[in-house]
Amino acid sequence: MPELRDRIRGSVLGQALGDALGAPFEFASPGAVREQSGQDWIDRLCAFTGVTGPHGPWQSPAPPGTGTDDVRYNRLFIDLVAELGGRMPDEAELAARLLDVHERPEEWFPGYGELARAQFEMWEGVSRGRLGQTSPAHPGISPEILATRSVGLNYPTMAGLLVMPSAGLLYPDAADQAYRAAYEAAFFDIAYAREATAVFAAAQSLALAGGSPAGVVKSVLAMDPLHLGGYFGGPFLKENLPRLLQKADGLRGHELAAWLSAELRHFSVFDPYRALAIVFAALLAHPDEPMMVLQVAVNHMDVDDVGAARRLADIDCYAGIAGALVGTLFGDDELPADMVEQVLSANKAVYGIDLNQVAQRLITVAAP
Repeated sequence: MPELRDRIRGSVLGQALGDALGAPFEFASPGAVREQSGQDWIDRLCAFTGVTGPHGPWQSPAPPGTGTDDVRYNRLFIDLVAELGGRMPDEAELAARLLDVHERPEEWFPGYGELARAQFEMWEGVSRGRLGQTSPAHPGISPEILATRSVGLNYPTMAGLLVMPSAGLLYPDAADQAYRAAYEAAFFDIAYAREATAVFAAAQSLALAGGSPAGVVKSVLAMDPLHLGGYFGGPFLKENLPRLLQKADGLRGHELAAWLSAELRHFSVFDPYRALAIVFAALLAHPDEPMMVLQVAVNHMDVDDVGAARRLADIDCYAGIAGALVGTLFGDDELPADMVEQVLSANKAVYGIDLNQVAQRLITVAAP
């Protein structure tokens, strides 16, 4: 049975591993995986050779194991938690940090100031709004309106799952507390995205306490501590996700990945329901195979109405979220050591992020 610190370290490294698995192929053409790896199924780390951008790898070519914005967000969240002595940041503290990175990107990511500012540009308006400020990027818009704009997409996204993928690690065996704290901090999430952020934090909380994959999923999808449901139904995940998981029962591996791609095709590739559906279905199908959970998540396609693949979807995010939960459930020893070493080496070389130190900072304040 993994110790608490093993599970925390497993979550940090698992998130980075999942992110790195998908990084070279995020939104790539259907044939890109075969062109680079000689096969159609992602099951190993590959080098990134594409065009750099704010939300992907910041170096090209980049060695296998290099992450994207996902690993950069988690490092920033953990740094903030460590500064607060292990306390969950409130929404104002989180808004201030996101805005500070946008305003002083070179201080946070030396050598990558322009790319860092571009990554955090989408947080500028909503963060200023939450802090009662106006925005030079959105002249004439009041702070009250800015605070409602999320990250510039007027629909639910995975924003909270990306910015706070370690929130539940602060609440071992305290799922209600984790749910409430994550929900309250996710000021930028709209509609059921806020529920998704809270549900994931609750899942991590239960996983820290040694919950089984099936037990964790069943428990969090029965939760509604904030009474988000009402006369006409809901909450959205609690009401809809169990039905999808029941339909997916019995599917595994390649077949499950293909089915999920088709079943979830009408949801945006950035949708948090889509992300948690993938992660939970993969976890239930492969409760004793951590890497198969990541593989189902990272081999998810964006398909059209007749089932033809248009491109790979936001796979680094899905696999990163899967890794954060798998690592919590199984601990770092169950992650493939050779891949973890590649992830540690690549992120340190490219970004100067020492993930061993990041994990230790969180362990020091959350599991002293």
